[in-house]
Amino acid sequence: MFVDIGYYCLLAAIVLTLHSIIASLAGAGRNSLNLIKSARFSVVGSFILIAVSYLALSYAFAVDDFSVRFVADHSSTDLPMFYKLTAVWGGMEGSLLFWEAVLVMFSGIVVLRYSKSNKDILPFVIFTLGVISLFLLFLLIGWSNPFARVFPVPLEGRGLNPLLQNPGMVFHPPSLYLGYVGYSVPFAFAMAALIKGKLNNEWILTTRRWSLFSWFFLTAGMLLGGEWAYMELGWGGYWAWDPVENASLMPWLTGTAFLHSVIVQEKRNSLKIWNMLLIIGTFTLSILGTFITRSGVLNSVHAFSKSPIGPAFLVFIAFIMVVAHGLLFYRQAILSSKAQKAGILSRENSFLLNNIFFVGMAFTVLYGTIFPLLAEGLADKKISIQAPFFNSIMTPLAILTVFLLGMSQVLGWKKTSMDMLKKNTWVVTLLTLIFMVVSGFIEAVPWQMTFLGGMTFFAGYLVIREFFFSILKKKHIDPKTQSEKKSLTFFKKVWTDRRRRGGIVIHFGMIVFLVGVCGNFFAQETSFSAYPGETTAFGDYSMTFKHTMQFQELNAKRVAARFEIKKGDRVINTLLPAKAYYPTSPEPMTEVAIHRSVAEDLYLSLSTINKDGSVTVNAYINPLINFVWASMLFVTIGMVFSISHKSLQLKKKPISTRVS
Repeated sequence: MFVDIGYYCLLAAIVLTLHSIIASLAGAGRNSLNLIKSARFSVVGSFILIAVSYLALSYAFAVDDFSVRFVADHSSTDLPMFYKLTAVWGGMEGSLLFWEAVLVMFSGIVVLRYSKSNKDILPFVIFTLGVISLFLLFLLIGWSNPFARVFPVPLEGRGLNPLLQNPGMVFHPPSLYLGYVGYSVPFAFAMAALIKGKLNNEWILTTRRWSLFSWFFLTAGMLLGGEWAYMELGWGGYWAWDPVENASLMPWLTGTAFLHSVIVQEKRNSLKIWNMLLIIGTFTLSILGTFITRSGVLNSVHAFSKSPIGPAFLVFIAFIMVVAHGLLFYRQAILSSKAQKAGILSRENSFLLNNIFFVGMAFTVLYGTIFPLLAEGLADKKISIQAPFFNSIMTPLAILTVFLLGMSQVLGWKKTSMDMLKKNTWVVTLLTLIFMVVSGFIEAVPWQMTFLGGMTFFAGYLVIREFFFSILKKKHIDPKTQSEKKSLTFFKKVWTDRRRRGGIVIHFGMIVFLVGVCGNFFAQETSFSAYPGETTAFGDYSMTFKHTMQFQELNAKRVAARFEIKKGDRVINTLLPAKAYYPTSPEPMTEVAIHRSVAEDLYLSLSTINKDGSVTVNAYINPLINFVWASMLFVTIGMVFSISHKSLQLKKKPISTRVS
């Protein structure tokens, strides 16, 4: 019965969503506050209905209701309750329902939060979000019904894919969804501004926190996905240019460009068309990522099986592109701003150049991801684009981007004198050149590491320098009294200009991440077989195979090889790489074992347990890899600083630029 309620809630949500779309347009056209109010209530009502629907599906998983096809396909009685509840987004139908739930939740927040501050464009925001929501609801009712029944009812479900029974996959998909869906809000405000013709900076200021929020969760989702791949796939890495990995990277790149570009619009009132293009592109790429994941058109360890919703997504993407760019073309005359005079050496130019590199990287990833699909569909040729293609283009662009990251810390708005630039950079330039020359003479260091490592050092130095100089030398003005604040503690000085400090800390997080990436160039790997009591040397480690052992963990039986790890004469750890046997999976899964340290990871992956009592193991030494995961700490701290800042411009009534 509860399952039927969930399905009927979806049907009712379609009715309310249609009403919100029609009422918002009619309310805007007739200037009727009652119609707009009813549209707002419809959005809130849709959220309640979708929440009930989601809870109904979660309940079906919790009680093992295998009469629901989706539950039977993705759960089993032996599955721990923790994974039963998170299995809701373990398949296509449930993930779309989760996507819709997040979207209507965000839509509800928007109509409640901005009912007074954005009255002019709010009806069109509701309209845009309603159209997106209606598309997802039609998918859920038509092609991907999570409440579809199966008969006869099986006694046992097929179980959740063992690869998904990992804490990383519990948090990784929701983080990505929050990022993907979050970009719907700034996109909706941008479209509303275009429809209404209110094209000042108000929509940028209103959605700044939404853009930061979306970027943060997209970043977290990718790092959590990398950690999952590192722990579950057993190949010793965390990024393989997989199509679904690329699907999340593309909107991250354009979203990062957007975050930087809107600063130029705020400060210099320029790049308005560019910002519209970036937010349209970012939202479109987030939908494209959904298409890649759920259509089954590309092979990926992350993707779902082939489904009939692929063409629907392509039609929706085409619809978004045509309508959004049509509106932009219609309003381009208003968006065009007078050229602001700026010297070549200026922060706005560094941001613009950085944006070009970000978009270039996004295009490279898009081309490398989609081209095999086009080749197969148009020419019936099987083409696979592997990591060397991406690395050959992305590495030089990344090096240039990191260089600009550092330079932007010392460049001023409008112009920067050459003397001032030399004064601020000569020390770090000299140190960077010394670093690159020395590393260039080391035979084992490839040129990519020489330049990427050098630019990472260059940017890191300037980021740290800017953080402390901005605190120690800048005057801190009280916005209320416009007088200089005296006797501030260090922490109060840090907190005073939170937006600027937050950006610096996030940039430092990116530097920490790049340090981890540089470690990839020094990774080692080997494969060996060992009998009980036999010791194998690898790097600075001695690995002694003791014996195999069996034990039960949750719903899987594990057969592990016990290794005693020594460094020199000291025992530092005991590792248990294993094979996990799940009752619902015919093939065993590889469970890796890792000895972690600040400098490096020793990573063991059990390949086979041989009949003669020996085991075959793949071993990896991954230098600096924990800097990759540690970067998220600094990104999170920086995000707290940045998102807590509220622009003073929002407290004043903005001057509108309206077109009837």
